Amino acid sequence: MGCREVLLRHHPPVRLTECPPPPAPECHPRSWHGEPLDTTIVPPHSDERFFWRVRSVGGANTDAEEYAVWFDDSRSVLITRGSRSAQSLHWARRIATDSLECSVEALPLGHYRSLGSITRAGGLALASALDTNRRAEIVRISGNLAEQARIQLHPLLLDEHSWTSQPTLSTDGLLLIVASDRPGGYGGLDLWYSVLRSNGQWDTLRNLGPAVNTPCDELSPFLTRDGTLLFSSSGHETLGGYDLFAARLVRRGESVTADTLEHLHPPINTAADEIFPSTPGDWKSLLYWSSNRREQNFDLYVAEKLERPKAPPPAITEVEPQMPTARLRGRVRTADRLPAIGADVSVRDLERRRTVAQTQSDSSGAFELTVPTERELELVAESGSGFYDARRIRLRRSDTLVTLPDELTIPLVLTLRINFPHDQARVPYDFVLDSNGMQTTRRWTEELDRLAANILRYRDRLQRIVLVGHTDPNGSDHYNLQLGQRRVEFVIEELTKRGVPRELLEGISAGERQLLPRRPGEPTDQYYRRNRRVELSKVLH
Repeated sequence: MGCREVLLRHHPPVRLTECPPPPAPECHPRSWHGEPLDTTIVPPHSDERFFWRVRSVGGANTDAEEYAVWFDDSRSVLITRGSRSAQSLHWARRIATDSLECSVEALPLGHYRSLGSITRAGGLALASALDTNRRAEIVRISGNLAEQARIQLHPLLLDEHSWTSQPTLSTDGLLLIVASDRPGGYGGLDLWYSVLRSNGQWDTLRNLGPAVNTPCDELSPFLTRDGTLLFSSSGHETLGGYDLFAARLVRRGESVTADTLEHLHPPINTAADEIFPSTPGDWKSLLYWSSNRREQNFDLYVAEKLERPKAPPPAITEVEPQMPTARLRGRVRTADRLPAIGADVSVRDLERRRTVAQTQSDSSGAFELTVPTERELELVAESGSGFYDARRIRLRRSDTLVTLPDELTIPLVLTLRINFPHDQARVPYDFVLDSNGMQTTRRWTEELDRLAANILRYRDRLQRIVLVGHTDPNGSDHYNLQLGQRRVEFVIEELTKRGVPRELLEGISAGERQLLPRRPGEPTDQYYRRNRRVELSKVLH
């Protein structure tokens, strides 16, 4: 319909049908209806174990626009900051999941007027850029990002005739996804992909298809470690403006398709614009993005999935009725100096060998319990994601309320200093050493009893425990590797005797290759004792 016939001047004449181009598709997103994420720390149902916490990222947001955050490693971060016409990349340091310490320094722009989102994998670093004519490009960054004077930018030249930008790479560096308005899409900006050929050249861009793209705009793609594609779209079903979505990608040879699509529930998505999702790890537990939900200014936000503190169990009242008691208060922190929410806190009477009180820390990491006075007590705080902190206390009869002056800190890496004689790995001295290499009053058997109890208590959350044996520098490298391994195997053997499954324990040796820094004026024998250690870390499901 609406076509006309055209007679071409050929011999013999050729008659063709010429049709006008179809109208551009219109963007008509549907309204999303569903359940928001649970953000209440108090569970509405007793069987709900987790809740979500959504916050703006402290220390990152300014009067300018903050569009994206990219994690170079566990601490180093790059933030895209600027205005809607020009951005730059600024270094930052992650202090906590919701706090960054930002630098005023920016990566050099070279001859470009703007440098935006960044991605890196397989030795390749790419960024989106605008040249002086405001033409969008994808540029390759050569040089060490930390050495700004040596950074150089080179155009990747994927598409010279269209707006093509916002790159993201898969972890193996073989798949590239971009946003582009090149012809052949579904309307507006679409997401396109390219596969790296064996000759080191990128294949022609191909559309990701209708499971991802719509007649509306799809932009700011991000590939997670598990291969999920996070992106922003003003199509599909939205709460308004741009919303965030997750699509599971299927790669078959050089073909890539999406077979599922998930809308990220509010309060991550709102009626405002949500763009540039990213994560340093599992996107289902920790997610960053930019939104203009406040005063039309784009700021960075973070959503974190946290474990709810269990309902505090009733205090164990096994003390005699006439025994004087006092209230004991304290606070528990994580290794990152954050409040340890829901840490298990217990007090054990060392003389009678029984637990006399237990509770859990609240949302600020604080706890309070009733304990007997004039007894030798051991206070322990522990968690499933970390290990434990323990200390011995004795309260006076006159005490009624005691606040611990020092916080308990739950370490992510536990250091055991079982004191072995020189060249021994199976017959330790009775007492363990402290962090200064000095003998304590704690027996190594008691220390392993406590460690085994911690592992077994949180067994269902653990994938494995990694044990690393370390020695002092006395002896050859080869000998110390073997000695460190023998000491690790001794600890593994003792833990299995205490009920820890052998398949849960993975032992390796570093020998003398990871020596601790020597302190000024530290005697040699004390320095050597500090280095004889076994370090343990948890790998969670």
